[in-house]
Amino acid sequence: MMELSPEQVRKGLKISVWEGAFANVHLVLTSNVFLVGYALFLGVNDFQLGLLAAFPFLAQMVQPLAAILVQSLKKRKTFSLTGSVFFRGIWIFLVFLPFLSLSNNHRIFLFLFVVALSALVSNFTTVSWLSWMADLVPQKIRGRYFGVRNNILQIVGMGIYLGGAKLVDHFKGLKADQLHFRLFDFSNLTDLSVLGFMLIFSLGVISAFFSAFLLSYQPEPYFHRLSEKAGLKDILIPFRDKDYRKLIQFFLFWSLAVGISAPFWAAHMIKNLHLDYYLISLFSLVAGTLSLISQPFWGRMIDRYGCKPVLKFNLLFIMFIPYLWFFVTSRNYFLLWVDALMGGIFWSGFNLAIFTIVLQISPQKGKPYFLAATSFVNGLFTFLASFFGGLIANHLSGFRWEIYGQTLVNFHVLFLLSALARLLGLFFLNKIVEPKSKPVTRIVSELWYYFGKRLPGAEKFGRK
Repeated sequence: MMELSPEQVRKGLKISVWEGAFANVHLVLTSNVFLVGYALFLGVNDFQLGLLAAFPFLAQMVQPLAAILVQSLKKRKTFSLTGSVFFRGIWIFLVFLPFLSLSNNHRIFLFLFVVALSALVSNFTTVSWLSWMADLVPQKIRGRYFGVRNNILQIVGMGIYLGGAKLVDHFKGLKADQLHFRLFDFSNLTDLSVLGFMLIFSLGVISAFFSAFLLSYQPEPYFHRLSEKAGLKDILIPFRDKDYRKLIQFFLFWSLAVGISAPFWAAHMIKNLHLDYYLISLFSLVAGTLSLISQPFWGRMIDRYGCKPVLKFNLLFIMFIPYLWFFVTSRNYFLLWVDALMGGIFWSGFNLAIFTIVLQISPQKGKPYFLAATSFVNGLFTFLASFFGGLIANHLSGFRWEIYGQTLVNFHVLFLLSALARLLGLFFLNKIVEPKSKPVTRIVSELWYYFGKRLPGAEKFGRK
């Protein structure tokens, strides 16, 4: 296979943006608050919520095996295309799940099985796709390109999120006798929000097929394989790389810090704060809008100063976000807007930098193994954190603590553990070796130059 011409590269980059937009429709409509809401409708408990969030990360553990498979391929395109159709298309089974003649336990088991199988196939596909994209996107513009691409995907995602939330809330407010649809019997349903879930899952599957159609036209660059024959011993290559091991160590700890609380943010808003889906989607809209504004900036910072200083800067703010949730009630949720504001700015920079640094540090040859090793560690330890988080939440399901007019519940315990662990993340982040990265103070200095000097009295402390 020949190297791609500049024209083919430009074509591929454009196609990837459109393909990603349709893929993101499926992702938005089948994850986060919609997935949690559907799970709660089916009657899952807190431990099963933890499992639900843990499955995608447990599935990441297959990525080293996927890397071996990808290394044995001459083309990644067919593998990526087939896998993407399967792991997104399988969601059509969940559309009809509430109407199957099954016990509630069997229905929940089937639901968890479909989610787990989708996650498993997705992770086989991810190694191939990431390797493909790493070869397609020129290194000198990766930060800017993925910043712009993520912006477009977020615009699409925000609109879809709002529409999906409005749809679920609309059906939630209906009664069975208001529906005149003979294909299904709705008389036994007390919560018709399930019809909203059925529709949005169906739209997600349809969008997935458009995504696959576009992916079939995306050109594939020459594949720099490590060797003609891949074997199990090759999985260990990233762990023998001294510098890459430091990145893996950070992923290990960070996965524990974030994973222990990850399943329960959306669940807390639905179960304990009793917020409707549309309001929750508005928080996401604020976060998404701020992410749109800030991502091009973070992309430039990555290209100019490196990923490591961007990660450090954003982590300094991310570590404080969980504390906001200790002061939120169903009658006073103002701080959730602050959470959305901080999350939109700082999580967008953090996520873009963490995605880019994996591509930057991993060598050209054997890249699938390095990508897979990172995903394996992230998946294993996020799974363990979410699993034990679910056990803790279920064990403390009756926990209530009234303090200064606030009611703290089991989820708050997990939020606190996550907040404390994030602080320690700076220690592991400092150990990462990124060639040519600049000190984080350079970012602080640039931010001060553009924004700080506009504050009252700032001229006394401005740059000379």
